[in-house]
Amino acid sequence: MSIFKKKRRLFGEIAVKKGLVSERDIAGALEIQRDYVERHDLQKKIGAILIEKGVLSPVDVEAILEEQKPQASLMAWFTALFNLSR
Repeated sequence: MSIFKKKRRLFGEIAVKKGLVSERDIAGALEIQRDYVERHDLQKKIGAILIEKGVLSPVDVEAILEEQKPQASLMAWFTALFNLSR
């Protein structure tokens, strides 16, 4: 288990911070996402919704997802650096 945890940032938060979408775009996509869940009992990813609406490109979504990935923990870094897994 990690000694440090980094809070995972939300997709919409990253997209807005990068200037790729507005908060209004995110609110609309979240509404579509809620409606989709109610009708189909499945969750549609917000990135897919924003691509379908023409707001984001697949490249934009990939960049946001890459930034959203949790960074390696300090403990994992030390383990790899000092070969502590033995």
